[in-house]
Amino acid sequence: MKRKVTVSNLAIGMFVEDLDRPWIDTPFLLQGFLIEDQEQIDQLRQLCEWVLVDPMRSTGAQFEAEQRGPKPTAPLRDAQPRTVVNRVEAHPSPGTQERNVQGNATRSMSPNKPSAPQPPVKAPEPVLRADKEALVYAKTNPVGADAPANPALGAEQGHAQGSGTEAGSGLWRQLKQGLGGLFAKGDPPAPAKTPAPELEPETPAPAKPERASFIPESVVITIYEDKHSVEEESRAAGQAFQRANNLLDTLVADIRAGGTVQIETVEAVIDDMVESMIRNPDAMMLVAKLREQNLNVYGHGLSVAVGLVAFGRHLGYPKEQLAQLGMLGMLLDVGKVKVPRDLLEKHGRLSSEEFTKVKLHVKLGLDIVRQAQGVHPDVVEGIAQHHERLNGSGYPQGLSGEKIAVFGRMAAIADTYAALTRNRPYAEAVSPHEALQKLSNWGGSQFQVEMVEQFIQSIGVFPVGSLVELSTGEVAVVVTHNKHKRLRPKVLVVTDADKKPSDRPSTLDLIYDVSDRPTYIRRGLPSNAYGLDPSEFYLS
Repeated sequence: MKRKVTVSNLAIGMFVEDLDRPWIDTPFLLQGFLIEDQEQIDQLRQLCEWVLVDPMRSTGAQFEAEQRGPKPTAPLRDAQPRTVVNRVEAHPSPGTQERNVQGNATRSMSPNKPSAPQPPVKAPEPVLRADKEALVYAKTNPVGADAPANPALGAEQGHAQGSGTEAGSGLWRQLKQGLGGLFAKGDPPAPAKTPAPELEPETPAPAKPERASFIPESVVITIYEDKHSVEEESRAAGQAFQRANNLLDTLVADIRAGGTVQIETVEAVIDDMVESMIRNPDAMMLVAKLREQNLNVYGHGLSVAVGLVAFGRHLGYPKEQLAQLGMLGMLLDVGKVKVPRDLLEKHGRLSSEEFTKVKLHVKLGLDIVRQAQGVHPDVVEGIAQHHERLNGSGYPQGLSGEKIAVFGRMAAIADTYAALTRNRPYAEAVSPHEALQKLSNWGGSQFQVEMVEQFIQSIGVFPVGSLVELSTGEVAVVVTHNKHKRLRPKVLVVTDADKKPSDRPSTLDLIYDVSDRPTYIRRGLPSNAYGLDPSEFYLS
């Protein structure tokens, strides 16, 4: 089990598994490293208050006993297959077929004898089950530090363990303790003898969304409805994304040649992207996720732009300000064009001098943007502040709290998420689900807690385009969300239970599984899990 260690107690030989801040804010570009000298300890003491240490990967006599301890249990994929149970959709959505838990067309319970006639399936009662996601949205019934642990949860959950708000509380702790088997390490427990506790019935979405506390009163909240399905919008989304990617390449070439940013051209491309996301944000997020590994080092801004527009749409920002958020995302790292590329692509830890040079990209970017005409002041301010942190530990000015503008705080979250979920020269991508968990753990110190919660709501606990493992053992790609039950999205099942790619991938809408043992998402997976490429299964 990982240990939370204050930086004053660090020693050579400890393996640092995680920090109390995003890795991209430090010179330690390799995510996870063995402390080899006093210089590393001194840098950690300057940057952090505590770190997570993995005793099993640490060296020295003090850790040898733990390393000889019991081996971890077998991975989930080695578990014995469960009995096949029929699953019937109560209200099938168009194009969704009835499937059993192994992903095949629904047949009788046994191949040797026909199943008994089944009574008509009733719609489920309006009761929140243990695996409902009400806690994603609710601010009521918070889980306190002394709340009992959920027995369905494994002893180790992700990188964040320990006490206090930094590592174990907030939204993610509520999710883990309130959603039961969804985050369990293993098959779901057998049905309990006593009925699950009934919470308040699910209520329809309000006609007018609540204003998040951090949104200025001057912002007129806008209600957005999906006009197209993901399938209908995917073509337009793909075209808008490609135009934006081509624009970034042109911007980089122009800046290197001594030219300036043509704001009118950027605005036209951003408007196309915003129009698509107003019609259906999932389509653009799916395209962006499936194509992100093909982007160059400067394409990071495009991923941030998509995340910021989705974030703003969820909050109810009007179209004009959605375009500003898209502009902010596209341009926030434009200063890296002026940073030596060998630093941006270096494998390993940066020296203090190298890290200082990389941090200059904020100032360099502001110089580039200010030379252009017509960039909105909020966009400029967001670019200046996207590396500032709530507790004052960011750069370049060390701003804290509300001294950081709303766009700056939003950009910091979207920028960090995009960096974590994309392969970089110095670190492999983590799964979108794990990235959101990290953001939640950093809430309250690096990022505003309510803002992190709203960001997670905007893209979903298992974001569109991400790979997930189902409780059946199958691997699937999240295709679109159910707006009121985001833990039960529509997925494209791409492997069988043994992780063998399927010849005929099929869609499955988890919201319509009303069986006794409904299929659920067991865990999020990184994009290259089991050698799979989600883009190969993309349905245009």
